[in-house]
Amino acid sequence: MEKNKKYVIKGAGVLLIAVALIFTSVAVTADTVEENANPAFLKATGPRITSENVLNIPSPIGAVIFDQQPIGPDESWIFHTGDAEPGYRCWDEYWDLNEPICDIHWWGIAAYHDGTNWVTCDPEGKVFEIIFWDALLGNPVCTYSNLAPTPIHTGIFYSSFELIYWEVILDPCCDLIPNGWVSIQETSGNDNCWFLWSGSFDGDLYAYQEGSATPDLVNDLAFQLTAEGEPVYPDINCDPVGMNFGQAGPGATVTGQIYVCNGGDPGSYLNWYVDTAAVPTWGTWTFTPAAGTGVAEGDCVVVDVTCVVTNTTGTYSGDITVFNADDSTDYCKIDTSVEVPRARSHNALIWNLFQQFPALYQIVKIIFGA
Repeated sequence: MEKNKKYVIKGAGVLLIAVALIFTSVAVTADTVEENANPAFLKATGPRITSENVLNIPSPIGAVIFDQQPIGPDESWIFHTGDAEPGYRCWDEYWDLNEPICDIHWWGIAAYHDGTNWVTCDPEGKVFEIIFWDALLGNPVCTYSNLAPTPIHTGIFYSSFELIYWEVILDPCCDLIPNGWVSIQETSGNDNCWFLWSGSFDGDLYAYQEGSATPDLVNDLAFQLTAEGEPVYPDINCDPVGMNFGQAGPGATVTGQIYVCNGGDPGSYLNWYVDTAAVPTWGTWTFTPAAGTGVAEGDCVVVDVTCVVTNTTGTYSGDITVFNADDSTDYCKIDTSVEVPRARSHNALIWNLFQQFPALYQIVKIIFGA
């Protein structure tokens, strides 16, 4: 089969994938989304609405050796079900590789067919199996199971379905198959939420979908293969705002903010959480959100902090810890404090009143014959 549209990037020192791809359109020219056609795929037969969306993709690890990009939301797009729960698995072909495959990236959506319509769902918690096959699609050469990569939200929407990006570093690298096939299938995860693999127009316009009544596909699938490279790591940084609360009485509600930022390597993504089990005991704490995923290098998320003061008279301090969820040695501590003043007695209040109004004190003295 002649490969007349090869989007393959070879060798060291080659171009890397762009960190941001911009799709822009202001016209509404969409045909209907086939939401009740077939659980094997979800597609639109015409361009969709898009409004200056930015596709945020981390820089790949190592040189890109094969690349098929997803169809844009302003084109006639399609997603193919690749999930074990409904019984589908997809394959696509690659060719002319001269380096081991050490890293794979792919794009898709999380959706579920309820028997009538497609419904968007949460991409968290998906577990994949990735298999590299020989050129005849007869024998598996490299199999990677129980893979649970963090889903990266791109901010690109196809109708109501957000494009999600996944990446897996292959350990060990897959070698000795310069021409072959790759299959990606979700094997477990949240029920009633399937993986649908994004279509692509960048290859030989042929792929295969096991389980479908028409398994031969007339488009490719969106994935990227890279050679060996240095891994990238996130680094958590925190910036507190208003976390030293000053004076507040028992039962008072005080608020502040924590900026949780990724100061790590370019292309890294930070997963994080607040240690809500180890907070100062002088208050009842609420963190919104208390955890998160996919904070890109150079970006921050804001945690809104609320504390209801429970202690009585005294000055109190303590700290709050925010962790890198993938590295327990990477964390930041936030200092916080509050002063609960002594409650004033009735006599003190009356004396303060006399100090403010001396004439009132003289009148009281006359009344009581003092």
